[in-house]
Amino acid sequence: MNDLISRQAAISRAITITMFGRDIRVVGVSELENLPPAQPDQRYTEEELRVFAHGISLSLLSKRSAQHWRYDKDTATKIEFLERLYDKVSADMKGGQG
Repeated sequence: MNDLISRQAAISRAITITMFGRDIRVVGVSELENLPPAQPDQRYTEEELRVFAHGISLSLLSKRSAQHWRYDKDTATKIEFLERLYDKVSADMKGGQG
């Protein structure tokens, strides 16, 4: 179970005070200061990210092998794209995320 309090939970725990005959909801400053940073929900599972990384690495291996025997500018561009994509997926895996 996650020990971190969500922003929505902090807002839900807001204190209601009455001022000038009106109810006003306020949140304690200490609650807001202790909130974790807002993070988007993880889009893919760790297993899905591993499968993506594996597929990218196989594609890179194939293209690098072809490039070894006969240089092609389009293949070089695809290799650069796949290397950037692999780095993104690896970062998501390390970050636990996208």
